Amino acid sequence: MKVFGFTLLAGLAALAISSTASAQTNIIRITGAQADRNALNAAIGHILNPGYVYGYAGSSLSGASQVEFRGTTVVGSYPVDIKTDLIGSTGGIQELVDNLTITAWFNATNLTASGTANLTGPTESALADISISDSFQGSTLYTSPLLSDKVIGVTPYVWVKNAGSPSTISNITPWIAQAILGAGQIPLSQITGLTNDQNTAVSIVGRDENAGQRLVAFAESGFGIFTPPFQYEPIISGTPGPSGTVTGIEPWPINTVNGITYPVGHSGYSTSSALAAALNTPGSYANAGTWILSYLAINDAASVTNLGAGSLSYNGFYYSPQAVQQGQYSFWAYTHWFNRTSFGGTPQTVANQIATQILNVDQANQGVLLNTLSVGRTVEGGVITFGNPY
Repeated sequence: MKVFGFTLLAGLAALAISSTASAQTNIIRITGAQADRNALNAAIGHILNPGYVYGYAGSSLSGASQVEFRGTTVVGSYPVDIKTDLIGSTGGIQELVDNLTITAWFNATNLTASGTANLTGPTESALADISISDSFQGSTLYTSPLLSDKVIGVTPYVWVKNAGSPSTISNITPWIAQAILGAGQIPLSQITGLTNDQNTAVSIVGRDENAGQRLVAFAESGFGIFTPPFQYEPIISGTPGPSGTVTGIEPWPINTVNGITYPVGHSGYSTSSALAAALNTPGSYANAGTWILSYLAINDAASVTNLGAGSLSYNGFYYSPQAVQQGQYSFWAYTHWFNRTSFGGTPQTVANQIATQILNVDQANQGVLLNTLSVGRTVEGGVITFGNPY
């Protein structure tokens, strides 16, 4: 009887420990592409049971690069705390490969079912588990160790002109892109073909070295992923956006990104939203001395509409899902879901649920569903051929 009693008590104790372990919150930390934040944030919400709580930095969940969700998953009822801190595709891959610590994960105490906007602190430092990226690992400097890679969608990009730019800036070709990325400024006549525009300058602004959209723009145009660009920074009076004013422009200053220092003209904005706001800021040519071009993912570009600003055609074609699906519009990249090969257990199970949700449904929020693509390519900027390899 004593033996039986001991066995029964031991069994109950083991059950209690098992119940405690099963209820343990699984933390998943996701970094990577800001271009993919809309689909990512939507997908996280869709895999969670009603009643989950969340918060984000910024004015909208769809546009937030720093978010925290807590709840249980629809499939498996796993308790989770999912955090995002998106710094860029290339930077996200570097963080996984080099095991870089991110210091600004939210560890919030005021998450709500309706979403806490402009969430601030407290924060924590930790490694990322996942990077969502618009770049192949082999297209970056961070190729070893090899990460686990799943292609989950297609992210399109567009060339964008700034507020107040003339309507004659309407189309960008790969050769124009190469010229302006290399020199920083070109005459407007190189875009319009008009002799009277030879003395009017057009300048390039862009993202920093963490950004996948920068890598994709450099690859797609043929400029070269690792070719040093020369990018500018608008001088803005007031708040960037419709209420501010561009008063000038200067070469982007020396900048340090992930421990690497880059020379004057090499770097750019650390966030897509800041770049979009700068392009949406009005300024006369007399004040700024130039018109401005840049490259953005389609969701960020959609916010740049002030005073004639907005998306341009690329190589004679405007972006549309169908133009991407059929191979006419080429300024796009695959969306990748990266993790270390050592990543596993319940956190990986939950991460796979998010990736599958993006693949099947939520990539449509920011681009093109992978299974609708009739064409494909093997690398950013590569030849587009009929038949989707993924």
